Amino acid sequence: MVNSVIFYGNIIPLDRDNHRNLALDTSDDRFGFSAGSHVIPAVFDEFVAAATHLPIVFLPGVNAPVPVFLVGLRSGENVLVNAEGRWLGDYIPAYVRRYPLMFGEIEGRDAVTCIDSAYALPEGKTGERMFNDEGGEQPVLLDRIRLMNDFFLAAKRGEAAVDTLTALNLLRPVTIDAKFPSGETLALHGMLTVDPGRLDELSDDEFLRLRREGLLQPIYAHIQSLSRIDEIRKLS
Repeated sequence: MVNSVIFYGNIIPLDRDNHRNLALDTSDDRFGFSAGSHVIPAVFDEFVAAATHLPIVFLPGVNAPVPVFLVGLRSGENVLVNAEGRWLGDYIPAYVRRYPLMFGEIEGRDAVTCIDSAYALPEGKTGERMFNDEGGEQPVLLDRIRLMNDFFLAAKRGEAAVDTLTALNLLRPVTIDAKFPSGETLALHGMLTVDPGRLDELSDDEFLRLRREGLLQPIYAHIQSLSRIDEIRKLS
């Protein structure tokens, strides 16, 4: 199971007064916070762009399976971030790029821009301020809000997509076995992938449902992405 808010501690509303002088780290070595997780939440909108770079699998969620990028084979180890905090791959997940900000949902209200209360600009970095002296939103904040909005809406669409995959019985449990040059072996259990055999068995109406819902490209991208698991093994 994946925690939907990994990397974040105490999430609080972003406040233009309390956070007036807070700056965001925009450097290429800002991703060290993601080093402690071997999975990162994904959204279907990312599948096509990410498939040639990152393996995409599904994990059991509280209510339904959730898509994730597999960035390591050992629990708690992201092999795509180096000791300096640089992302080593060619595709950086949107979930990672949006940190330390995210949208918070309050029933009956629009989504609220929030921030991890533990976030602080690393010592020695200047970053880019989110607000100007008058409290106006700076370009770096507006860009991050656009990213969060895209991710938020894509996640909502993804819930319906997973419902369809589940209804059509397309997801199957798999075990990922890996052997390392040292001779060490491990097995990752509990992951789900689309079953190509079941996909081929769909009726015409069921297959057309996937096309109508715009799921064919993401599904085939997901299946293609599984070939990247061996690249993750080599880095582990």
